[in-house]
Amino acid sequence: MSNPPNKIPPTTKAKALRKLAFTHGIEVENFITNKRGDILEDGKELVAVWDQMFNGALNYLKSLTSSSTNVPEYIRRKIKRVTRKDVERHGKIIRYVQIQYLFNGKSIDINVFGPDPNISQITWLLELVTPPCEYLEELDWWINTLYLAASKSIASGYQIQPLGFNPYQTEYRAGVTCGEHHHLGGFKSVNEKKAAYNMIRAYIPHLIALSNTSPFIDGKPDGRTILKKGDDGRTLILAPDCVRSHRLKENSGQLGPNIPEYLPYVGPSFTRQQFSRYVRKEIPDDRYVDAFPFTSYDTIECRFFDAQYDQNIRKSIIILLQALALKAIKLTRAGKVLPDVKGNTLYEHRKRAVNFGMFAKFQGDPSIESSGGEFVKHYNHNPETGGPPGKIYESLRSLLIWLKPEFRDLRVNENDLTSILIMLWGTARIAPPISSATYMFYLFENNHGNIASVINSLALINGKPRKSFTEVLGRPQYSMADLISTNVAKPVHTTDTTRSSLARKLQLESRQRRKKIMVKEKARLQVKQSIKTKMIRDKVKKERKIEKKRQDRLRQLEKAKKPPPKPVRATSDTRSSSSIYRTRIPVSQSRVAPRKTVPIKTTKRTSPSKPTQKPTTKKVSIKAKPTNRKPTKKAVAKRAPPVKHTVSKQTSQKKVLTTTAISNRSNSIQTTGKKPVQAAYASTASRSAYSRRQISIPKPTIAKRTTTKSVTRKQITPKKATASTKAVSAQTILQYESYRDTKFIKSLTISNMSSRIDYGTIVPVIKMKWRKSIIQSMVTYPIIVEAQVSSLDKRSSFKTKAFQETIKLEKSSLRDTCYLPIPIDINSSTGEFQVKFIVRDGKKRNILGTEYRTFSRTKISSDKKHQITRLSIPPNQVGDSKVNITINASKKNSRGKITLWGISQRGILKFYEKKAKFGQRRISLDLPILIPPSMCSSQWMLYLVFNARGASISAYTKTSPPLSKIINFSLSGNPPLRSRIYSDFHAELTPKLIFKTRCEISEIDVFQVENGKGMKYLKKYRLKSRINKGEKFVLESFEWKAPSMRKGLFGSHKQKSIEFYCRIFDNLGEINDSLIGIVETPGISVFKK
Repeated sequence: MSNPPNKIPPTTKAKALRKLAFTHGIEVENFITNKRGDILEDGKELVAVWDQMFNGALNYLKSLTSSSTNVPEYIRRKIKRVTRKDVERHGKIIRYVQIQYLFNGKSIDINVFGPDPNISQITWLLELVTPPCEYLEELDWWINTLYLAASKSIASGYQIQPLGFNPYQTEYRAGVTCGEHHHLGGFKSVNEKKAAYNMIRAYIPHLIALSNTSPFIDGKPDGRTILKKGDDGRTLILAPDCVRSHRLKENSGQLGPNIPEYLPYVGPSFTRQQFSRYVRKEIPDDRYVDAFPFTSYDTIECRFFDAQYDQNIRKSIIILLQALALKAIKLTRAGKVLPDVKGNTLYEHRKRAVNFGMFAKFQGDPSIESSGGEFVKHYNHNPETGGPPGKIYESLRSLLIWLKPEFRDLRVNENDLTSILIMLWGTARIAPPISSATYMFYLFENNHGNIASVINSLALINGKPRKSFTEVLGRPQYSMADLISTNVAKPVHTTDTTRSSLARKLQLESRQRRKKIMVKEKARLQVKQSIKTKMIRDKVKKERKIEKKRQDRLRQLEKAKKPPPKPVRATSDTRSSSSIYRTRIPVSQSRVAPRKTVPIKTTKRTSPSKPTQKPTTKKVSIKAKPTNRKPTKKAVAKRAPPVKHTVSKQTSQKKVLTTTAISNRSNSIQTTGKKPVQAAYASTASRSAYSRRQISIPKPTIAKRTTTKSVTRKQITPKKATASTKAVSAQTILQYESYRDTKFIKSLTISNMSSRIDYGTIVPVIKMKWRKSIIQSMVTYPIIVEAQVSSLDKRSSFKTKAFQETIKLEKSSLRDTCYLPIPIDINSSTGEFQVKFIVRDGKKRNILGTEYRTFSRTKISSDKKHQITRLSIPPNQVGDSKVNITINASKKNSRGKITLWGISQRGILKFYEKKAKFGQRRISLDLPILIPPSMCSSQWMLYLVFNARGASISAYTKTSPPLSKIINFSLSGNPPLRSRIYSDFHAELTPKLIFKTRCEISEIDVFQVENGKGMKYLKKYRLKSRINKGEKFVLESFEWKAPSMRKGLFGSHKQKSIEFYCRIFDNLGEINDSLIGIVETPGISVFKK
């Protein structure tokens, strides 16, 4: 239980002190949270709470030097002074409580209370640091005192949360996890320290499974949790698909290393430089691994522990580390060598421990079986059966039995190991295994999934949880006496006929699992791609259908300009065209002058088989409504009979086509290809045979009565449309041909342009694919993009407008494909519009390509009109940013959709999309977005579309690129690269990148350029990594040799200049060179040896 809030922990008598085998210090990171359990992010609230807590803790710790406080005398004598120390980090003044502490006869300065040195951009973590302690009671006292100082000083309504991962976080964020770092020192020789490191390294998976405290994410486990009654009546806590430590699973930058070789086995001659190369990290970043034996304090640092919520569990971990190191020293002094457990075996077991905890499968390492000894006996075998361990908690049982002599040397009693005995053998109510994470699952189930109750149960009061681990679960089923009296079974040796190590078996299992996962993923992607393809096809079909309807409507409007031909009705349905020409009248008898084009007055004609009647005086209008409807048979039957015209029998003659007329017409068609004229036809009908009104044969009628097939299908030039016909421009039905300068452009298409809109601002994007043979040598290329918008409706008041953008293309946009946005604003105009896109060379003004598109804009009523009053983003942004928008909707409580796009030379990206019901007319939002570096390397656009109540509104804004480099790239060599080398030089190069923003990287290419001309690829890395701001990224090393000095068949170069570059790709495309800085990588001159 906790001590009273206003008292220092009581004095421990010197004779009861238990000296540790090695000095031990701990760094513990903690969250500062509100009462609910949410971490306080960087802001005024965090600063205010931090200031009050720091000032209170400073005063509390200063009181330790006073003789009136109840501080153990041996500790008081070591405390020389308690002061405040200000340190500048990242442009901020950070305050620490510093203690001058006596250690090995020297006074050392220790920042015992303050923020974590690796300050996060999101929040501050409270780091409590103990001095290096010589006694177990001394270390326990310091941890309790520091937690008491923090808990007592923090403001009401806030608390300290010692968990590896905040349960309310929805995703992993760099620098927002809490761990414990244990330092073991005081070794008498370097070889003893290395032996202790090798022993701890072999049991890292066991210690991880024991100490996980970060199983919750987004307020719950990421899988099922089950409480089940076992065969012995005890409750078994199961979580078959839950991750036990999200901190260890995600944080690969400061832990691990996340490579199959894992940590190296350190021999007597193993150096730090070899260690850094093995873990693929540069000095001093090579210390960011699970265990590091080369610290500047001459200690072994263990960084893989999650922060512990119970001091009793922390004490058990301290004892285990001390006992393991002591066991290694004993073996070394006895002349024995600890076997080398393979790194890939440890790596596989570590992954299992992170995912499954103590239930993880453990198989030991068969490759060390032949070496024998006590270590192999307890590492590869179950102590009770002698067979393989099976589970990791069974191997931990074997470890405790093996460490019995060390527990006696450290004078450890049963109370010190109560927590670990409960974990491995359970209690009367709870069946084993029970790790720190399993206990949190137990609380989660008992509180019916209420995460707030779980956090409240683990909250610290005066430095300790409300109820400790042992108080909730009870006394252990297995006592210390049982542990000491346990007899170890003789190992059952199994022969490995395949002579394959566990690493190969694990790799085979891992490969099979990955293969299954890849098959499932491939099937899922195929289904996803088929759905996407189907949607695209449906969309294209729909657009084609709409375009076809629109073209048909335009053709109908065009046809309305010319009246349809007037059919000549026959009195008999069986009359053939040949019966018209039975009687031929000589041309000389005709009194009719050469026929001229006269508008027809009637659609009636004479019957050739009956005598003609006097023509009727009824006038028929020539104006006919354009229609595509065909009359039905009933309608034809009800029509009035045709009017018959009579002539005298003496002069009764027929209208015929003469041979001369037909021959003249044929010659005109063959020679000029023009349409026939009416003058080519002759009529021999007598003028006296007709009424005074002269009747000319209609043009369509003559064409139909012509027996020549080519003449029948020809159309006469249409007359001008009447005033009642809708005026439509003749160009609406013209098919414009696009143009491409094939020397530069392979293809040119238009995207982001709908054929039907109801808003006035659009941003079409011209997608161009370059001819690589011409473009690849260019660094930049100025382009002028034009858009000429004209109305297709002649009655519209819209005047032709031209929009122009001058774009300076980046080098990365010239390699393959570029995207050219061109904003178009037609204000409030409506109707049909045509856009002509023109792409010009910015220097020579030559046209590189043209393309045509049409679209229509519908009119919306005033009660549905929306307005975008603000669309802004801070300048020079990259990575995480916010876009401020303000929209005035047409009505309150409108259900609408907000879509935000980013458009640049590298492509189009949807940043944000939200469908919601907006209560107020004025909608003001700050939209969080992640800007890829490849998008913002030059000027780019934000395009916003708001849709509600069947109406839309759009707006765009331009924003500027970052002003400084956002990625630093360097190459370090072993041996180091020099500015002058010879042709036989070779080295191992390690690429290293530092990212100044958060981004997602997909590929990194490293290449060299010789004499400023050729480009040679050295290494290609395919990644799928989410990089956090400020993260350092070290890639796999590769061998590099100086280039050959040969020139042609017989010549050679005296000197070559070498420069290294890199190309980095994110999810959108290639990041331009202007944002990548090459640092610490010299230009190299190669000389012939």
